[in-house]
This record gives sequence, C-alpha cells and structure tokens, in this order.
Amino acid sequence: MKTYSLPTPSQPNRPWLWTLSAVLALAAAPPLTANDYVGSATCVTACHRANHVAHYNEVTNSIHAKMIRPNAHLPGVIHGDLRKTNAPVRPTSNDPTNDVHWVMGGWYKEESYIRVNHPGDPFPFTVTQFEWNPITGTYANNKSLRDWLTKCAGCHTTGYDPATRTFNELNIGCESCHGPGGDHVANDGEKSFIVIDRTDEGCGQCHIRAESVAMGSFTNREFNFPIGYVPGQPGTLQFIPEPLNATASFFSDGTSKRHRQQYLDVHYPGVRVTKHHAQGVSCVRCHNPHTAGTVTTYADALPTNTYGIKIYDNVNGTTNYAAWDGARLWHPTNHTPIAKQDLCKVCHNTVLDHHVHQFSAAALAANVTCTDCHMPDVINVDPVTRRGALAPHTFSAMLPVTSIQYGTTNQPNSCTYRCHQAQGANATARTAWADSIITHRVAPLVASSHPYQLRVVGTPNYQYALEASADFTNWVRLTTNTAAPLPAYPLRWGFEYTDPTSDAAQYRFYRTKQVVPAP
Repeated sequence: MKTYSLPTPSQPNRPWLWTLSAVLALAAAPPLTANDYVGSATCVTACHRANHVAHYNEVTNSIHAKMIRPNAHLPGVIHGDLRKTNAPVRPTSNDPTNDVHWVMGGWYKEESYIRVNHPGDPFPFTVTQFEWNPITGTYANNKSLRDWLTKCAGCHTTGYDPATRTFNELNIGCESCHGPGGDHVANDGEKSFIVIDRTDEGCGQCHIRAESVAMGSFTNREFNFPIGYVPGQPGTLQFIPEPLNATASFFSDGTSKRHRQQYLDVHYPGVRVTKHHAQGVSCVRCHNPHTAGTVTTYADALPTNTYGIKIYDNVNGTTNYAAWDGARLWHPTNHTPIAKQDLCKVCHNTVLDHHVHQFSAAALAANVTCTDCHMPDVINVDPVTRRGALAPHTFSAMLPVTSIQYGTTNQPNSCTYRCHQAQGANATARTAWADSIITHRVAPLVASSHPYQLRVVGTPNYQYALEASADFTNWVRLTTNTAAPLPAYPLRWGFEYTDPTSDAAQYRFYRTKQVVPAP
C-alpha cells in the first residue's frame, strides 16, 4: 500500500492537500496493485468523463474535504473568530500549541490543533487539546496531548494503515468509500475493480463513536476508531461502541448528543435497530454521498442568520468563515435534490403533512416538517438561536414524557427544546404543557366492563376533571383528581376510576379537562 505522511508546512498559505496524490502519482513507481491507493486527484485525471469530474468537484467542495486545514500561524491567537478584537489570546508560555501546523474539525463544536512533532519523537504528529468552541467563543486547554494517529487519523484520512500509522490522503477522498483504486486504474477503469458501497456500515466506519476490536497483533481499544473495515463488506465493521451511559455522548434516553454517532443511532448493537436499518434503507438513500454538504465561504464573518455547522476556513491565507449548507438530501430513486419536508413523504406517502400538528389552525399554518419532530436538531444547540448543528438518526420523536422521566435539564424533547418556548417560564413548565397536549387522556381499563372502568393519563401533579355524557351534548362531571404515578403504567401519571352510573346507560362517552394544577 502506498502511504504518504503529512508534510510540515513551510509557509502558512498552503493549498489544499487534495493535489498531493496527483503530484506523487507522476513519480516513477512500481505497478499498481489491488491494495494501492491512488488518490482522489487520480480518479479525475485518469478518466476523462464528465461524471467523474462532477463527483470530484462535489467531493472536494464538501465538508468531507475540509476536516483538516492548514493553520494560519497568526500571532496572538490560534483560531476562532480572528476578526474580532476581543478574541481570546493563547498562553505565551511553553504551551505545546506554539508550533501548531494544522487544524482539524472546528465546524459546530471545536477545533483541534495538530502539531508536527520534533525530530526524535516516536510519531510525526500530535493533536493538542487546545480547542476553540465557536458556540461559546472560548478556548479549552488542559495541557494534555493525544496521539493523532491512533485517536483521529482513521476517520480523517483516506487509506489509513494501522500497522504503519500512515495514510495516503488527507480528509475523506474517493477511496474511503470505493476502496483502493490500484487495480481499477491499472485496468483502464474496469468497473469490477472498484467498490460501490451503499451500506450503513460504509458510512458507519467513520460516523460512529467507537474503539477498535482486537485483530492481528492489535489489542482491544488500541485505536479510537474501528479498523479493518473493507468497503462493500458490512460484516467487517467491528467496534466497541461508546456506552450508552456516557453522558457526554448520549442523552438519558440513549439518543446521540454529539457528532459522528449516526451509525449508533440507526444500529446500536444489542440495544436498538431502527426500522430503516432493518429494512435496508441506508444512509445514501437519503444523502448524496458525494456532496455530503457543500461549504460556502464568507469574507470577514458569517451572516447572522447562518444556520448549522460553522467552520473557520484559511485557504490561501485568507481569513474567511465558512458554513455547511446541510446534508444535501436527494430523491431516493431519481437522485435529484429534494427538500427535507418532501423526502420523508417519498416513502411515507400515507402520512398527513402535519400529522399530530393538524389539530389547530395555528399548527396547520406552522412550517413544521417530519424531521422537526422525528429528527430534532438537538445536537450542540446554540443557546441564542436555539438551533442545533445536527440531528440524531433514531427517527423517533423525542417525547415530553421522556423529559419528565429523566429531567428536563438533561433530556430534550421534540416539542419544547426550540419550539413552543412561550408555553411556560422554564423547561419544566413547557414540557408539562406539551405532555398535557399530546398524551392520550382517557382509555378503558377493562374492555366492555360493567360498570365501566377507566384510566385517565395526565401530567404529574396536574388536576383533571372526568366527565360523562350519553349524547355528546349534556356532560356530567364524575370526579376531579390529581395525576399520580400509575403503578401498572410505567412512565405515566394519572388515575383510575370506576363509573357506578354506567350500568344503566346504553351508551356512555367520556372526556377529561385539565383544571388548575395542584398546589
């Protein structure tokens, strides 16, 4: 396998390293083999076909191509909002970031700084823990260092070899998904020598928070990413997942709260398998794998209404900011761009446009889509805009009752983390209101029982009036009770009631009304 190491930049204004493989491909080399990586630039230069050029341009302009960028070496600060006069200043002592050369990540959450180690160090690169958080506008520095080649490189490079800790190409290139292209190029682009990996595991090899499984001479957890995955062979994805009780990575209900965990949302071994995954609806059915979201660069600063992921961009020495424009969704059959509010309905064509939001004129008029409830953007929420950078991929609505169970400060829900902010003075009040609206209220305790036995479900400590009628016109109040824990109905509060007057009635209808909360 051909491998090339990350060079030490002699100038701060270096071009993107997508050209690295193209330059090296011109050098004399032995014949290509099946295990040889040829680099993304070779994929476009070796085949003069319009679709290859288009795909190459899409990939190189996508966020996959911008995960590692050259550092500007500007004095006084490392990164972050360099245009602001109040940008925090890095320490001037013997901080390990004084010789930072590359920046990794830095989109919605943080930037990690890679320095090229000095001669004599066992490995050529280190990632410092000196990080910029664009949401809070602060730096973090705990003085500890990480070995980038065992903690990060497997998902931030193409052609990573765990045995030699080397790689072919920076960032996510063509061969990350299509496999090494040596034979493909050597045989005039013969299609049988290249892989088309459309599996969840193809994306999951990186979109996962997990450590490596022992194989060969490697031990468990030796790498902070899976190793040994073979594109097109989903069974080769082996990993030790981040435990669900890791509060930094998961909400209390097991939903992801950090980036690159989408695979664990769709398929957490032994715990959760979404219907999409079980039925073979993979990531690329909804996401265009070549764009993965393009990055728009802005001079000076981002517009104030920029939504989602934000990264700092220093291409060619400029001081620009960039924003990710989303996941570039496409139609699952004709592969044309499609809006998220329409994508779900391609398959779920019997679902009403507003579903549970159809019950009022105000709700019908609201711009609410399927993903607002089933994929709320609760990952790294900006405290000002209340918008998150990413959405979890369990495809399940996050219910208010779950927030009540785990605590509204720990567990968001689809109804109130961003919407319905006017329905209470705090998260607890808003969550209780939402639960009182969407929870089913009256159900028979025993079907066809005489006298009728009912269960009323409500919000904890709220009072509910139970009324009965024989004609939907005249209603009689039977009882008023406060919702209390229901022993036989986990996670629900309410009360049970036996209607002594129901035996004499041919028809009996019931309803509940929420009254003043209990003191």
